[in-house]
Amino acid sequence: MATEHGPEPAESAPSGRASGPASAADEPVAPAGGATVQIVDHALAVLKAIAEADRPRGVRELSRDLAISKSSTQRILVSLERVGLAVLEEHSRKYVIGPAALTLAWKHAANSDLVGAAAEATTRIAAVTGETACVSTVVDGRRVTVFEAESSQPLRLITGVGRPYSLFSGATGRVLLAMVPEAELERLVRARESGDGGPPADSREVVERIADARRRGYALSRGEWITGGCGVAVPIGTQGSITAALSIYGPEARLSDERMTDLVPALRSAAAQIADRWRLPA
Repeated sequence: MATEHGPEPAESAPSGRASGPASAADEPVAPAGGATVQIVDHALAVLKAIAEADRPRGVRELSRDLAISKSSTQRILVSLERVGLAVLEEHSRKYVIGPAALTLAWKHAANSDLVGAAAEATTRIAAVTGETACVSTVVDGRRVTVFEAESSQPLRLITGVGRPYSLFSGATGRVLLAMVPEAELERLVRARESGDGGPPADSREVVERIADARRRGYALSRGEWITGGCGVAVPIGTQGSITAALSIYGPEARLSDERMTDLVPALRSAAAQIADRWRLPA
């Protein structure tokens, strides 16, 4: 993704409803799962783009990267800013995620059946192992941590709740991929081959490692998503559209392959407790 240099002047936004024919960039793309509302799709795409970025995003680059007309992108950003989901930085004239997103995240955490079911067992695993423990799910083709109990050790690894990572890097990603339906796995592998899902590698090897995680019922990783970082993950299960895994992460100085393998039974026991609570009726 190209980086723009220098400040980008903000375009003036219209005060009323947009009129006139849509540009070619605004032509709807046939959705995979049924009919959708085009302007909502565009607004959500813009919101996700600024939420997942590690720097402020400008109107021009968002328009280019998302294939949405510049005028529509500007109007969407003004609307997001109005409700607090986006903030225009004065010095750069570019946008970052707004404080209202915190309310959405807090509401999800407060109301999520999975988070509620996972909190006690995950916190206990972190205390028992001395390492960071987390519960992750698949969100839009990425793995995302929804609950994390940090290690109390001075040297520790954290993933960060809500931060997206490639599904094709790390033990957690492999365990999550081992649970998705075959057709969805094929789609994700194809997306990865096109450069959308992670660093390039041999797809046959990737699929074999996922199959190995499915057979074993767990996966190990060493230095895959951060140098010197190790992890072990086990499946929690799938409920509706949500697939979840439990994992621990720590530095390689404390987590040898033997140590991680020894921790698998404790992780499986905790995952089973989470699954039982997750499936209880509200």
